Amino acid sequence: MRKTGMLVIVSLLLAPAVQAAPACQQPADVARAFFEATTGKGDLLEPPQALVSAAFAKSLRGERACQVREEGICTIDSDPWLDAQDGDIDGPVRYSWKQASATAGQIEMRYSVWNNAYVTRLPMVRKGEDCWQVDDILTNSGRSVRKILAQPLP
Repeated sequence: MRKTGMLVIVSLLLAPAVQAAPACQQPADVARAFFEATTGKGDLLEPPQALVSAAFAKSLRGERACQVREEGICTIDSDPWLDAQDGDIDGPVRYSWKQASATAGQIEMRYSVWNNAYVTRLPMVRKGEDCWQVDDILTNSGRSVRKILAQPLP
């Protein structure tokens, strides 16, 4: 009985940790969560870790460190969602998935900014059977945020 009691206690203690682990989502759900976490009151440079690849997260952290050090803009000088410094997204965002392989693909996000049609692309990656993660943002004009962030910092 003592072993059974200990197993029950250990199971109960571990249950919240297991429940707290995020379940893998479909690529469009990951893209939507990333978009929502990085717009409005969210922070593009500090998205939830589970949503971005390690390489993209490292680039974003580098930009944040530079902005703190320089007390201003470093390499990102516009909102990648707007491809401009200001504006608003009008209406809903539509997401579509195009899988390239078992570990890569791309989300196309379609929305309107000042009544102009925009398409922003999110390359997505995953390791093996792990969850999908955002690996870059390709702006409406085709600029890669990762390439922008790879530029030498001041």
